Amino acid sequence: MGTELLERCRIAADIVGQLFLDEPQGPLLDALSDPSFLQSWPLEDNTSQQAITGLLQAERDTAEALQRDHLYLFIGVSSPLAQPYESPYFSKDGLVMDDDTAAVAAFYHQVGFAPGADNLPPDHIGLEFRCISHLCALALNASGEEARTAALGALKTFTTEHPARFAEQVLGCIEKHANTAIYRALPGLARGVLAAVETL
Repeated sequence: MGTELLERCRIAADIVGQLFLDEPQGPLLDALSDPSFLQSWPLEDNTSQQAITGLLQAERDTAEALQRDHLYLFIGVSSPLAQPYESPYFSKDGLVMDDDTAAVAAFYHQVGFAPGADNLPPDHIGLEFRCISHLCALALNASGEEARTAALGALKTFTTEHPARFAEQVLGCIEKHANTAIYRALPGLARGVLAAVETL
């Protein structure tokens, strides 16, 4: 069961991370509008499934609406409606690129996670969810029990010390401001990933 849940969490965390980083396009947008894909969403907890039910009942979002939602939520015209960076929530002056940014970057280096987003500070919530996916993969591919235990420990520590401590603030703002079905579903899908990590 642990291995199966790890694989499910890996897939869900990767998709959730992508949705924070960019509006869905092409195959991902098609998948999130496809009932057969949605009904096989990897996480089966109530929170994830409520979000999936909302998507199943909604009209397909247009590419333009998703682009606008992502822009206003996470980039902003003057400031984002749902600040996606960890450091402003804990910096005395609300700064991006503060101490938490350096801590996250150091952790990525330690576990061999390459964010692949040179223009973004590493403490973007989307990159942190992608790191959860990376750590699940490390645990799945571990060569022995000791390596698997170490990867699981790193996964739980990282999730607790980074995304889990500010995600609710981001998700609450998304719930308040999102206009598209996919971004209205994102908080539930993200909470499902965080809950899955707790049970591993």
